[in-house]
Amino acid sequence: MGFTKGNGAAKLGEPSEAAPPQGRLAFLVMAALVVGEIGVVLQLFFNTIKEEGPIMTSFLQTLIGTAVLWVWVRPAFRAGWPVWWRALAIGGSSVISLVAARAAMTLVPYGTITCLAFVFGAMAAMTFRIIRAKRKWALVWPLFAAASVFLLVDGLGSGDLVGFGLIGLVAFAYHVYATVTSGLKREEVNTVATLARLPTMILLTGMLFSAEAPGALLHVSTEAWVICSISGTLGTVALLMINAAWKRGLTVTTHAGVMPVDNGLAMVDGMLAGQFPTLANWAGAGLVIAAEVGVTRARIPDGDKPSKFSTWLDGLPPRIARLMQMCVRYVRSTRLVRLVLTYVARVRSKEKPEG
Repeated sequence: MGFTKGNGAAKLGEPSEAAPPQGRLAFLVMAALVVGEIGVVLQLFFNTIKEEGPIMTSFLQTLIGTAVLWVWVRPAFRAGWPVWWRALAIGGSSVISLVAARAAMTLVPYGTITCLAFVFGAMAAMTFRIIRAKRKWALVWPLFAAASVFLLVDGLGSGDLVGFGLIGLVAFAYHVYATVTSGLKREEVNTVATLARLPTMILLTGMLFSAEAPGALLHVSTEAWVICSISGTLGTVALLMINAAWKRGLTVTTHAGVMPVDNGLAMVDGMLAGQFPTLANWAGAGLVIAAEVGVTRARIPDGDKPSKFSTWLDGLPPRIARLMQMCVRYVRSTRLVRLVLTYVARVRSKEKPEG
């Protein structure tokens, strides 16, 4: 995951060991991106999303992907609260990202979706990091990304505003993911990924049966089942490949340096699915990729500590326990409660048989 610390064995704030050679790990991430994109291309090429709907497509893909993932990596249900709340948050944001992205694919070209999601998601977060690091010269890259928006929307009509709203939800899901994964150790990567599928499946099931008839699954075409099964399996394989790279020592800088490949693949994938971008769209994608490369080479430092929100939630159960103890002590100290306890004690003493 892109926001884990450099050394999973080291505690937060401690110096990490030297990073291993990154060449093979970068190639592994690029291969994972290609594998994941194949599943998206199949859904677009066979019009699975338009025929079955974004919720049904997301449900089928996640159902198969979760089954494959849990066969390969057994979920650790006894994990502690810091892991569980991150899994719940990632599971909820994954539902938003899955459904919103697939709904947007029916309105906006796929390459435009990935580029705009990067601009409003990762690049927006990077802008705040640049400001905090006082690297004013590096603000040129967020400006590049902002300028790309005007080129990426070329050829889109006012009716596509819904698509932009959905892209905003995808970017919001990214920010949730970035916040809750701060401070996550490498050995917890697969644990969180497997546990996050549980809330994802629960929420998608609720959304599906609130929008569809109970027997909707019986009417799904065989082609949709096959496409979603392939997509779910490929998505899980891509996830395991990226997680394996993190566990072997992939650095945040290397991961960020590889990510421009994803936007380039998305533009090509859209063409394979019959979505042909204009020259202005290609220019916008070029600006996005240039911004990604530039901000990666700027080497903006990551925070040494997890976000305050993550730290606060990690210590939530002890806080709740202390709060309950304070409430109990306060209630017991009130005059009315003392009178009640005294009365109960007298009644019990009278009920005891005399010795």
